[in-house]
Amino acid sequence: MDSRVAKRYARALFNAAEHAGVIEAVESDLGAISSLAADNPQFRGFLQSPRISRDDKVRIAELLFSDRVTALSMSMLRLMLNKRRESEFDAIREEYVRMRRERGSVLYAVITSAVELTEAEKTALIGKLASQSGKTVEPDFRIEPALMGGVKVAVGDYVLDGTVRGSLNLLRDRLKYDLLKQH
Repeated sequence: MDSRVAKRYARALFNAAEHAGVIEAVESDLGAISSLAADNPQFRGFLQSPRISRDDKVRIAELLFSDRVTALSMSMLRLMLNKRRESEFDAIREEYVRMRRERGSVLYAVITSAVELTEAEKTALIGKLASQSGKTVEPDFRIEPALMGGVKVAVGDYVLDGTVRGSLNLLRDRLKYDLLKQH
């Protein structure tokens, strides 16, 4: 997959959606189509099959989606099928979402905890991130029992690990370093 192609398609789609005032609707359409492909092996097989002609793929896609997605999303899907770019759909969707976040000054944060956070804890975390970044926060809360306790926040390549597991790993690494330094 060529990320330049995904960026080019996403940029064109984003600019058209922005001009039409349907940025969120198109993002929702892209997410729904992507979810269908991920959750439905038959649909995924249909998209990936080299035996099905482009015309048949477009015709079936129009039957499935023309009354469920925006005209702009349908045009993009049609174009991708005609150009045999269906394998890059998820990369295009991810780039589109990245562009929407960047344009809207939105900070995407993956917040992982060992147990479900209370609404008050979620609100406090989001507020802290928003005040420190100066951006609107789009949180993605996840649960990972292996963390044992605490919270880990990932924003892009930056990870703030305040978990028990992270502290134990740090302690282990320090002990190894100290032991090796003595020899």
